[in-house]
Amino acid sequence: MEGMIKNLEFYGYILLFFSSFGGTFLAIMAAGALSSLGKMDLLWSIVFASSGNMVGNMLLVYLAKYQRKLFKNKKYSRKIALIYVWLKRYGIILIFANKYIYGFKSILPIAIGMSGYSIKKFAFWNIFSTLLWGSIMGICGFFASSIIIDLFHSFKEYSYIFPLIFICVILCLIYAIFKKSQKSCCH
Repeated sequence: MEGMIKNLEFYGYILLFFSSFGGTFLAIMAAGALSSLGKMDLLWSIVFASSGNMVGNMLLVYLAKYQRKLFKNKKYSRKIALIYVWLKRYGIILIFANKYIYGFKSILPIAIGMSGYSIKKFAFWNIFSTLLWGSIMGICGFFASSIIIDLFHSFKEYSYIFPLIFICVILCLIYAIFKKSQKSCCH
């Protein structure tokens, strides 16, 4: 067990770097949680996640710029055209916002690579947006795990409450999905 924790401490940063290529926030949130437990360092986690995200975005930009045929697809063409219009309208705000919108994180760098948008300008603003993204997600993971651990410690004599809450949440989700599918089926 000790060896596995040592490996996690060493290889965790490498895994964090590569998992942040695509912009997933799950890895940085987990690193923040591990940082609150003292297994990883929060600052290094933010640095590695932000660096991985920057490299992944720039890789997509250059792939789209020099390997256009990979992205010349009807699936992408409408999205890329829409993103390009949004990029003209919103500019830098869109670069910052793309980190938090699921399904949008990889399309923006592709659109920038395929358009005439300045890659230097994107790279400059991408550095700040990824550092902000890594900091927010890492700190949220750090404090959320601390709150959850404190809740577990305060309710440890009532250990049956958490499974009941979990079951209730799952049942509510199933009910909501069932109702939503009935509405869309009937209309």
